Amino acid sequence: MTTTTPPPVEDDLDDLERSRPNDLGAEQAYLGRVLISADGRRLLRDHPITSSDWYRPAHDLIHTAMRALAEHGQPIDPYTVAAHLQTQGIIVRAGGPSYLHTCIQAASYGGDADWLAWRIRDLAQRRALIETGQRIADLGWTPETDADAGELAEAAVGMARQVRDAGRAAADQPIEDIWDFLAHPDEGYDWVLPGLLEHTDRVVWTAGEGGGKSVLQRQIAVTTAAGVLPFGGEPNALGPQRVLVLDCENSARQSRRHYRALMNIAERQRTPVRRGQLHIDLRPEGVDLTRPDGRAWLMRRVEAVMPDLLIVGPIYRLHAGDPNSEELARKVTVVLDEARATAGCALSLEAHSPQGGAMGPRALRPVGSSLWLRWPEFGYGLRPVEDERTADEDRGRRIIPWRGARDERQWPQFICQGAEGGWPWRSYRPVDTGITGYSPTGALS
Repeated sequence: MTTTTPPPVEDDLDDLERSRPNDLGAEQAYLGRVLISADGRRLLRDHPITSSDWYRPAHDLIHTAMRALAEHGQPIDPYTVAAHLQTQGIIVRAGGPSYLHTCIQAASYGGDADWLAWRIRDLAQRRALIETGQRIADLGWTPETDADAGELAEAAVGMARQVRDAGRAAADQPIEDIWDFLAHPDEGYDWVLPGLLEHTDRVVWTAGEGGGKSVLQRQIAVTTAAGVLPFGGEPNALGPQRVLVLDCENSARQSRRHYRALMNIAERQRTPVRRGQLHIDLRPEGVDLTRPDGRAWLMRRVEAVMPDLLIVGPIYRLHAGDPNSEELARKVTVVLDEARATAGCALSLEAHSPQGGAMGPRALRPVGSSLWLRWPEFGYGLRPVEDERTADEDRGRRIIPWRGARDERQWPQFICQGAEGGWPWRSYRPVDTGITGYSPTGALS
């Protein structure tokens, strides 16, 4: 009887190691992602994977070569990485030039780089936990004459802490005493629009369909880039700010009409928008920020412009799944927060509010996941004023906060349609404000 010998396993690890938690496919896919990504350096920077995190030693060699290239400002691709490994004399140990293409092929099956990096580190921590558990078990067999059980327990706790904190503790900021914390100089506000928007603010605007939020977003974009305040045209003491608009709803034809009119207003008021101050990109089909390609699309634009103010949305066009999904909303906010942190910019989004019902006027909270109620620092809704003539003829609107603000801002309480030839929205003081400063109807004289 003839027997067939199975091919040898290429990995040089013993049976014990081979049985421990690992995902070679995830390791290959992550390396492949870095090799084919236009922002490979950023991936390496954002994912602090260490040598001990890799299960296959060849992957550590490839990853180390990538980091070396990144540190010297060199491109990261299959050719440069192979050349570096060849120069170091370790390309055979790394699997040879063809193995880099194996990793690229693994990446083609999918897998978000953030998830792959988490997967690699999670499994590495599990392997470390197994090894530590074995060492702790060995401590229990220590002869009673050599150590006290309490001391051994303390040693075991220390070993477990090392597994918990490996590669993480070094990134922690030092914990300060309150007096040291307060001793830092007060940096004051870092305004984009004085009194209204500060760098890194997150604001969400809501209204019903046709309620004016898109017009408001466009007006804020153009006035901010022109160096004037949004509702009166007064000069922004800080001067023009750089603005990036990523419109995920309107077509190019519609957007040109709207923005051309606003740019002409700025020209007539002798505050023209200079070239380089306002950038726009359109994605009328929407963008799925839960997918790697959508995230990369947004980040490439943010990194190219580095805006002071990023206007993006509407929210419902930022992923393709269930609008009520907390998990999908969380993934979108992670990308938006990364963009905000990268540019240090203020972030302004718009969202639809729910339909009204028999119980009264429509709520102003954003439609969809409740995460959108908690995530921004500021949330404002546009609601027609109670005075029907002002609401219909002058488009009178209240600006109403729908969440507790995390800081003080001075947005107007009332806005209405601007004068002919002027900005679409202007602030106004209702005639029924009286002595108290409160207007019951928002009536405009």
